[in-house]
Amino acid sequence: MRAFQAYGTAGRVTEPTARAAALAYFDRYPTSRKCSVVAGEEDGVFFTVTYGRASLGQWPESYKDVTKKTAATLPAGA
Repeated sequence: MRAFQAYGTAGRVTEPTARAAALAYFDRYPTSRKCSVVAGEEDGVFFTVTYGRASLGQWPESYKDVTKKTAATLPAGA
């Protein structure tokens, strides 16, 4: 199942959308200043990110240096 994982030095949170993952990350780790979000596949226990050739458009959707203010601007759809 496609999901997004927000991760940073404090930990990681997996949710169905990029916005939900970032907001959940900052809810769980309120002292964290920024995180990164990456798309991948979740199978209940594992979260897997598949990388391919960037020139062929096979790179996963990702967002770097997301802050509490910019988390609300991430896409809400999958």
